[in-house]
Amino acid sequence: MDVIEENMSPKELLEKIAELEYSQSLLRDQNADMRKLLDGADDDMAALGSENKSLRKQVETMEKVFQDLQQTEAEPCIALEDDFEAHRRNEEKIRELEKESTVMKKKYEKLTAELKSLQQEIEQDKLSLSNLKSEIQDLKFKREEDQSNLEHKDEAIHHIYLQLNQLSETVEECFNNIKDLRQTTQELSKQLEDRQDEATFDLMREKERVLNRPLSFAEEIKLLATTAEMNTGMTDSTNLGNVDEEAKTEELLKPHLSTVKLQSKRCPGTLEKAIWRVGFFMLCIFILMIIAFVASGCFAGTSDFSSITTLWTSAHLMLQPYWSVQYGALPPI
Repeated sequence: MDVIEENMSPKELLEKIAELEYSQSLLRDQNADMRKLLDGADDDMAALGSENKSLRKQVETMEKVFQDLQQTEAEPCIALEDDFEAHRRNEEKIRELEKESTVMKKKYEKLTAELKSLQQEIEQDKLSLSNLKSEIQDLKFKREEDQSNLEHKDEAIHHIYLQLNQLSETVEECFNNIKDLRQTTQELSKQLEDRQDEATFDLMREKERVLNRPLSFAEEIKLLATTAEMNTGMTDSTNLGNVDEEAKTEELLKPHLSTVKLQSKRCPGTLEKAIWRVGFFMLCIFILMIIAFVASGCFAGTSDFSSITTLWTSAHLMLQPYWSVQYGALPPI
């Protein structure tokens, strides 16, 4: 074979391979058909075996029936006696069952009576449950109303707390404003002292300048009057009438004291503004104290006067520094 394959060309080899593959596919198909036939034969053999088994069972049953028929033919009397005893026993069972039925009827009547009583109790319980449900609904409505009232009260309390916080903030602002006003008053007093010192120095210079030249008798009298008036104005700084006296001295010294004249003209307006601001500030504090008193009364709702005393003491402490304030002179600008 090897020699033949070596002598063959490649085309012949391919043709030979194709033929072999074709023959192999045919063999595969034939094998599949044979397997199918064998499977069918196996199924037929199994069916025949099952039929044989069923036939054997039928033969055995027929043999048993035949044997039973032979026994019944041999013993007919025994069966009749057994039937009579069975009938008697059945009658006794029927009587016992009748007795049991009567007992069961009585029990049934008792149970029906108990059921009726239970149904009545159930209806009463239903009525009580309906009443309880209605009461529960009423309680729910009341609870909702109470909750709404509590919410309104909480909102009112929260609003009052906010007002109190705002009042506390305003009080703090008032304290800060008081401190600022104290500082401004101190600064104004210092500035006033400085301006008074400057005015005295200017007057002394004017006196020296006037003394250096010869004066008439009338000028000496006027100069003495102005010096006396300036001395009284410096000693009595709390009296506001010294503004007119300073104006008179300035009329005598117009060419030398023009700046002092302008300040004396502007000071009354600033004093009025300062007094108006202080009065307005005290009025605001008084109104805030009244609001706080009303809010504390609404929040407490009782006859507790501790809040009144605390408010009075706080107001006393806030306004105490202003009771003893005295303006020595007009503030500068």
